Amino acid sequence: MVVHGTQPAPTHVIAHLSDLHLIAGEGLLHGHIDTAAQFRKALARVEESGEGIDALVLSGDLTDVGQPEAYALLREIVAPVSERLAAPVVVTGGNHDERRALAAGLHAVDTDEPQDTVTKVNGLRILTLDSALPGFHHGGFSDAQYAWLADQLTEPAPHGTILVMHHPPITYRSPLMQLLDFEDVPRLRTALEGTDVRAILSGHLHVTSFGTLGAIPVFVAGGICYVDDAGAPRELLMAVDGPQSWNLIEVHADHVVGTVIPVERHETWPALNEAVVEYLATVAVEDQRTVFSTKR
Repeated sequence: MVVHGTQPAPTHVIAHLSDLHLIAGEGLLHGHIDTAAQFRKALARVEESGEGIDALVLSGDLTDVGQPEAYALLREIVAPVSERLAAPVVVTGGNHDERRALAAGLHAVDTDEPQDTVTKVNGLRILTLDSALPGFHHGGFSDAQYAWLADQLTEPAPHGTILVMHHPPITYRSPLMQLLDFEDVPRLRTALEGTDVRAILSGHLHVTSFGTLGAIPVFVAGGICYVDDAGAPRELLMAVDGPQSWNLIEVHADHVVGTVIPVERHETWPALNEAVVEYLATVAVEDQRTVFSTKR
């Protein structure tokens, strides 16, 4: 017998990472941060999580300045992990990426058009929407992208849809970052209204944040490279080499849960005596809650 929770397991599990800012030749970001090493550490934590990962989602700013060699570095780092997990890698560009280099390096096509994609994983549809605007750091999307998105969402997927876009369609506290936000929120809200979109996964802010677009939850993954000090005065942008993190997204039949996983390993100790767990495993499933929950 084993210990059972009270809820069914999720139908799908997604590892959501963002803002890698990889540099060709594994160079240092701002002369300080080894972004390739940070990415490797984050992926190691994904593999150590023990979860059956259904997809690896990378939500933009994959590179710092869009170097072709940086996209090759991304492939080199993530491909073995994807193979071991038997999980597809789903990517979208960010404001620090360059469309043509990204398209060539990750999609093997020669174009500077947005790479909006569809990935289907056991009945769950994952759409990417390239929210980067060439020549700018704020985000939006074109009429053609709006039409593409509306067309994709005409028919629901068996387990619904996850939308991935770099710029989150929610408000961040920093007035500076508000100047670089997603400018087409009303139009996006219209496009998603009444569809099967279960959640939106974003990055860009370099902080872990959560919000809603209408009734749709928005999960913003903290930066893998560095984090914005959200506790600093809102008029400042202060970078911190830690605590970097990624989000574990669990899709259930009627809800979606996001859990923040730190990239850095910390010292751990058993929060519960192993003997308690071993004993609980001998208790009948219908009695496990009462036995474990009763105060003594």
